[in-house]
Amino acid sequence: MSTKARKTSVLQNFRQSLRLFTKNPIAIVTNPYASLTSALVMFGALLADRFGSGYGILFALALLIFLFGIWNELRKTNLYEHEALPLPIVINIANPARSDDALRSLFQIIEKDARYQNHRSNLEQYCAIQSSDLMFDYKANIYDAERLKDFLKITRHNLEKLKVKTPRNTVLCLAYIGPSSVGILVGTMLGTDGVKIFQYNKSSDSYHEVISIENRKLKESIDQFTRFDIEFPSQKSHENVTVAVDVSSHKIKRNEVSIQTYGDLIYMASRNYGTIDLAEDWLAYSQEIFAVLNLAQNTYAKIRLVYSMPVSLAVALGCALQNYWPIMLTNYDPEMTSYRDVIYINEIRYFF
Repeated sequence: MSTKARKTSVLQNFRQSLRLFTKNPIAIVTNPYASLTSALVMFGALLADRFGSGYGILFALALLIFLFGIWNELRKTNLYEHEALPLPIVINIANPARSDDALRSLFQIIEKDARYQNHRSNLEQYCAIQSSDLMFDYKANIYDAERLKDFLKITRHNLEKLKVKTPRNTVLCLAYIGPSSVGILVGTMLGTDGVKIFQYNKSSDSYHEVISIENRKLKESIDQFTRFDIEFPSQKSHENVTVAVDVSSHKIKRNEVSIQTYGDLIYMASRNYGTIDLAEDWLAYSQEIFAVLNLAQNTYAKIRLVYSMPVSLAVALGCALQNYWPIMLTNYDPEMTSYRDVIYINEIRYFF
């Protein structure tokens, strides 16, 4: 770096320091280094008075610590200069996979961006956010509705507390591990903006961003269906309807008893006859499922949702649905070879 460039950098840092001090002097005064400076001056002055010397050294040392405190706050401020701070989040629902492996993968993805080098240590140092704060594990039975609801409410509350620790806006970078049924519930508590969803790819043993939710686009109406072939009932015969969504290699058993006896059936079959490619527009799949559910809730009293879909798509669908409609979520039980009811999405109310 040239002498001129160094001078420019020093001048910019000085200006930033002055701007920081005038904008938020409390942050400087309450900085731990400012407290250390005060303690040093207090006790150091007593020693200097007793021995009659050392005032210059005391002043220089106190000034150095105080300036280091300003530099520390400046680093923290620079970290927030970006439009939104990425927060890697792992939610693991009754799955033996290691959450810390998923979190490590998310950090590696985020830190590839030059703006977020050493992101893990920066979050710890400047935001007091530890890695353990970013992982939420539910080890109980997903059919224990009350316990599951409590977990989701607490998780929502803790996510809001994490956001408060970052003065700038945040983007939740989510790796969800668990059944699609609860994935939809996780989406209902995240909302419709500031979420990036990462899908695990078994062949590469890594996560990939597949959906970015920045606004209410996932709720927008569509002109035509391009991702699904849909079979609607020829006429309404019941007050209840099952909406079956097939977008995976594991196909839904449409002749299963609970599907046959619940009411009418709307069947959605993905046109790709298998899993969604990572490069596809995953949001478009969510939009079409949401559009069909919107039609169903305007026609039927209750909806039962049966699905075979990637968990990331389930989370995105939950973001769109939120928790307003009486939709019963189900989970396929291989032992019972049936789709078991889990919970209505409108049973959960968030007050945070």
